[in-house]
Amino acid sequence: MIKFITILVLIVVLLFLAPMLSGNQGLLHIEIASYVIETSVAAGIVMLLVFMLLCYLALGILGWVFGVKGGLLSWFNESRTRSADRKLLRALRSYLVGDFRQAQDWAEKSLKWSSVPEFSRLLAIAGGYQSGDMERVIRGHDLVNNKNVDDAFAVCLFKAQTFISKKEWNSALRIAEALRNTNKNNHLVNRVYFDALVALNKHAEIEENRDLFTKEGFLNNSNYYNLISGRIIKEIKYLNDIRILRQMMKDLPRDISAREEVVLAFAERLFELGDSERAFKMTESLIRGTENRETVLADIASWRTGDRRILELLDELGGEERSFNYLAARANMHLVMNETEKARELYDVLVREAPRPLYYIKLGECFQKTGRTEQAAAFYQEAAKLTYLV
Repeated sequence: MIKFITILVLIVVLLFLAPMLSGNQGLLHIEIASYVIETSVAAGIVMLLVFMLLCYLALGILGWVFGVKGGLLSWFNESRTRSADRKLLRALRSYLVGDFRQAQDWAEKSLKWSSVPEFSRLLAIAGGYQSGDMERVIRGHDLVNNKNVDDAFAVCLFKAQTFISKKEWNSALRIAEALRNTNKNNHLVNRVYFDALVALNKHAEIEENRDLFTKEGFLNNSNYYNLISGRIIKEIKYLNDIRILRQMMKDLPRDISAREEVVLAFAERLFELGDSERAFKMTESLIRGTENRETVLADIASWRTGDRRILELLDELGGEERSFNYLAARANMHLVMNETEKARELYDVLVREAPRPLYYIKLGECFQKTGRTEQAAAFYQEAAKLTYLV
């Protein structure tokens, strides 16, 4: 709103100055039916501004009569509330780092349009106590003692934010859940709730509240899938019970379980836990069916296990596929099946043509498996150097 008014004022000033600087006031001619109005450009601008102010005043009166909060300003409530909440978060950050006077300033600036004005008042008081500005503390107490202020809610939200700053996620989550149960479902509470769920890997709760978090601006399709997929893949890698793994595959929503990176994580873990038949079918389906085969091959190139059937499948693709990821996937299959010489030949090509940390690590493993530890250490060092540069 401030930017809009600034631009409007700038346009009006330029429209005034341009005729004056040119020495010609200009003529504004308006003809409606049989009525004709002629005036200078400057006078026309004044008339337009007066008309806008009258409209603004009329709408403000209507808003007051019909009980619309803020009259005309209610049109801009949401954007102003968002801005106020950002100021409130700045106040909280300032408070947590010990800049109490700055915390006071931002908290008071957020007060009028904040979605949690009681939190703004409470933070202003706390900042005042810490900075020694007793006059503002007294003024803040007068505001908090107003009958419309929910002091307990503000205290709880402040505690939750403090727990988040200390990474005490379980405590923050308990408070956020309690606040949400009081039907005070506002932006700041939802922010605490979302941050705590992400930190604690609460995938089911994130999925359950997906629409809310998307509406609040915390999630979009891209980061939602990346977030959920990444967390699930981590869980898959540490599951040691094949029954739990299979049940997890059934329970996951289709739009998650069908993602390439999730399917590949399941396939790799199934190979490790002994269900090679199912793992191979999943991998084969991806390799043959996906349009983005390079991503699949790059993932297979880092597996710690495998199957000869995958190597045979890759050999079938040899006529149409000769990328670095293809060579790396073949080399890795040879390596995990202890065919170290064949793997080393391919990794020699890869480190010359496309030096990447993973290829140096795998080449080091080839030498380590054959007992040549000094050569292995040299390649591990090269991998570390490349990783540092990246």
